[in-house]
Amino acid sequence: MGVKSNVVNILFFSILIDFLEFTIILPLLPKILTYYGSETNSQQDTLYERTISFVQFVRDLTGAPNDAKWNSVLFGGLVGSLFSLLQFFSSTLCGIASDRYGRKPVLLLSMIGISFSYGLWCVSYNLTIFMFARLVSGLSKANVAITLAIVSDTTNEKERNHAMAWIGVAFSLGFIFGPLFGALCSQFGITYWSTSSVSFFIFPACVSLILSLINIGFIYRYCPETLPIAKRNETKTTIKDVYNAIIPWRLFQFCAIRKAKFNHGLYSNELYSIFITVFVLSPADIVILRQLGLASFFYMIIFAGLEFTITFLVYNRFNWDSMQQGKMFFLMGLCMALVQGGYVRRIPHGKEITAAMTVSSRNQTRLVPIKGLT
Repeated sequence: MGVKSNVVNILFFSILIDFLEFTIILPLLPKILTYYGSETNSQQDTLYERTISFVQFVRDLTGAPNDAKWNSVLFGGLVGSLFSLLQFFSSTLCGIASDRYGRKPVLLLSMIGISFSYGLWCVSYNLTIFMFARLVSGLSKANVAITLAIVSDTTNEKERNHAMAWIGVAFSLGFIFGPLFGALCSQFGITYWSTSSVSFFIFPACVSLILSLINIGFIYRYCPETLPIAKRNETKTTIKDVYNAIIPWRLFQFCAIRKAKFNHGLYSNELYSIFITVFVLSPADIVILRQLGLASFFYMIIFAGLEFTITFLVYNRFNWDSMQQGKMFFLMGLCMALVQGGYVRRIPHGKEITAAMTVSSRNQTRLVPIKGLT
């Protein structure tokens, strides 16, 4: 139990560092895109011109107002969607690769890719380099899925909920302090580091790079390999897992879980990693799981849209600067931590849906606090 507890503690600090470095950019993104859209920079960047033409096409197609502010929101949505799409593929493929080659090598490879993306961000003086940095970051952002797989490797059914709760706390703490830390770094960069027009995001990018390098060294030194060679998937099985995880209709049918009871390895997608070694699901359970998966998919479309565009909303409508946005994320993350650490654990069994609907129905009047609650 001591070794298992130690692994969970290692993963807790790794995820905390990862989310600190990952969320630093959140309050800076609207201003970053505004900087790339300035007349001086946009005229020197052909990618910006091509991207803005596509954004204007989407704006006309959806009937959005012909306003530069709307262009920045759609531009930000495009950047976020590209990152998430690439993360979907990388999390799936790297998770399956970790079933074949072991957790630690794939985890370190993912983290090295993340560090490289921050290095590119440090020199992203035009949109082309910035977009390439986001592309590399999305392709490398598989460390969370592999971390959850390591938790499943090192815990039994009784211990897993407690371990997952600790990982959730690390997420919340990173979300609380990361954006605010990013805003503070931006202010420091402007005031003390450089008088350059890009200092507001170059210094935070350097901080993200340093944190990611510390995280790599930490995992390399202290995190053990948790998947024995005897339990690793054969190549033939791995190819089938890729097919089941990448093809959308097979993903929504949860084909990987239906085949899981025949596998000794652990499929490492963030959702599946919890279920495969814990349950052998009946056909009726699979039907329920499909319904829950579909409901979760539509909910996350709405939630992710709000989460990503709220920075543009407060930037364009209320002229909030990076520090004010950092404080907003701090409040949201604090509510999230209080709910996950206190309220959710006290919801009686069978009352989860009622509690969730009660909280969500109040979203209209108290957007920021309630967003943290949901």
